[in-house]
Amino acid sequence: MSFLPGTMCVVWLAGCGGGASPVERDSQATGQTLLADDAVLVTRTTRFYTSVGIAERAEDLSENPPEIHVYDGARFSRITGSAVPGGWRFMGVPRGEYYLRSDSGTRVDILTSARHVDLGVGSRGRLDAVYAGVDWSPARLDLRNLSPWVPVTGDYQRGSSLQVVSSQLDLSGSLLLFKDVPEGATSIVTDEAEMLSFGRSGIPVFQSDQGDRLYVNQLSEFIAGGMPDGTRVGYSAVDRSVELEPIDFAPDWETPMPITGVLQPLEPREVTLDWRLSEFSRLAVEGHPRASLVLSYLEIRPAPHSPADGWFGHAGELLSMSLPPGAATDFTGRLRFGNPYPSDWGVVGRLAQSYAYPSPLPSNPASSVQLTGHYFAIDVLENLTSGPVVPRLSPPRSLRIDRKQASSSNEVGSLHPVISWVPPAVGKPTGYEVRVTRIHPRLGLTLNMGNIYVPGSVRELRLPPGKLERGTYNFVKVTAIEAPHWDVEHAPLRTLESVPYHSAAAFGSLFFVP
Repeated sequence: MSFLPGTMCVVWLAGCGGGASPVERDSQATGQTLLADDAVLVTRTTRFYTSVGIAERAEDLSENPPEIHVYDGARFSRITGSAVPGGWRFMGVPRGEYYLRSDSGTRVDILTSARHVDLGVGSRGRLDAVYAGVDWSPARLDLRNLSPWVPVTGDYQRGSSLQVVSSQLDLSGSLLLFKDVPEGATSIVTDEAEMLSFGRSGIPVFQSDQGDRLYVNQLSEFIAGGMPDGTRVGYSAVDRSVELEPIDFAPDWETPMPITGVLQPLEPREVTLDWRLSEFSRLAVEGHPRASLVLSYLEIRPAPHSPADGWFGHAGELLSMSLPPGAATDFTGRLRFGNPYPSDWGVVGRLAQSYAYPSPLPSNPASSVQLTGHYFAIDVLENLTSGPVVPRLSPPRSLRIDRKQASSSNEVGSLHPVISWVPPAVGKPTGYEVRVTRIHPRLGLTLNMGNIYVPGSVRELRLPPGKLERGTYNFVKVTAIEAPHWDVEHAPLRTLESVPYHSAAAFGSLFFVP
């Protein structure tokens, strides 16, 4: 078997290599008898999830190769590797922990001691699909039998909207209309529309002989309930849908995509929501002593193909709802949504709580920048809503920078300070994400300096090169992540996109690097 980039079914991943040990799989991948004792093999394998199973492709790492940083107790050393069949090999890496930087662009680092790390991600749809680098396309619509159209009337009354999703290709997005649709309309016939893709790769080439089809969903407005001040809380949910016949279409920014169909009503599914926002208010203060809740939202999403490894790809929403900013009183309501997708697609809930502290800007104290943390919960819908929705994981405690409390503004004397924390009081993290964000001292603009992923046993780390620069203001955030499918050291990126997933963040105040 060849191991050139693009090869399907690479042998070092489970399912293709039989019962081979990790060392044996590494040696098969590199064509060597054994990896040397000081060697590390890095691969990037994309997994394509489809209705008929999983296909894999080994990607080329040479265009933007990974690198390794090792700390010897006094300084960091950078190690560069070289291409080998099927991956990228590093020599001279001491046994023990090191930082693997996935590429120079994203600056994502993984703290690991593994001798083989795969940096691949997951994707929906056919392995051989072609993506033209186009993220929007003109569209020509002829849609009939819609629910009576409702215009947007406010932040919490979202009105009607149109969504597109393919089950054969990695495409989900929106249909945007350039002219207002009359209230109560039940059809839309126009060429003044646009299809916008939310996927990583943009809009794919559709091939009818491959069975490539498109769902068109209408989301309508419903009322979930009210807040104590009388504010009515609406939500948007799928209630009609049609799956188009297989089509041929190559996006080129100019040719309109023809979208013609008669939508049909869907049998609604009902779920009861008992959202204990008061519990999340306490969580915010644990994230930062001066933080408060600023945003709460819930999404119900399809889970394409429900793979056994828990991978969760984005395929639009079945329902979405936001509560008013700062809402901190418990909320209950009954929600309804339709689901047009095949029976092998699951349904998950995605809940998010954002909490923030408005920090005055160092060079413009009259203005402030929002330093933020988040709580996320993604789980099978029944698990998420079977009882009161409360935090199942709390933020890390006692966040410090060089042994000083991170919640107090201070200076650090090194480009590689030690970030330390105590595990959460609630939950058992699989791992942590550490992120440094740079702040413009006058304008408040932010720049993510790259995530660091570390195993759940880690309690402190020294920031690797490239995270801090002299003369800058920054803040650090440490997020505890509980995700049983996440393999932090061996497959950190793809397995992080899995269900169930819970996370809670603690963050510090601004600090200066003189």
